[in-house]
Amino acid sequence: MASNTLQEWLVIAPDHEGVLQKRVEIRGEHLSGIKSDPEDFWLWGGAMLEEPLKEGETPKMKGSAMLIAAKTKEEVLERLKKDAYVTGGIWDMSKVQIIPFKSALRKAL
Repeated sequence: MASNTLQEWLVIAPDHEGVLQKRVEIRGEHLSGIKSDPEDFWLWGGAMLEEPLKEGETPKMKGSAMLIAAKTKEEVLERLKKDAYVTGGIWDMSKVQIIPFKSALRKAL
């Protein structure tokens, strides 16, 4: 693979225990930060849940899963370290998985 070719990376980022309320509070900062990245960096992403959504209740989030396009794993790691969910103590970086990935299909809901 050429060094300037983007690779897909599947990222699993578990939350620290007991940070749901704090996660909800800084979610806007997290989403705002994503918008300042190159358009082709974040391919999809969202919250992992303890249980299916229940109408009228705050989702019981336990981490995030995302697909990122970057040249190297190190590039992904450096960007994650700057995220509000890391600087705010939400994602447990000791448990983050960054896995090379090749999409066969990507669709929006």
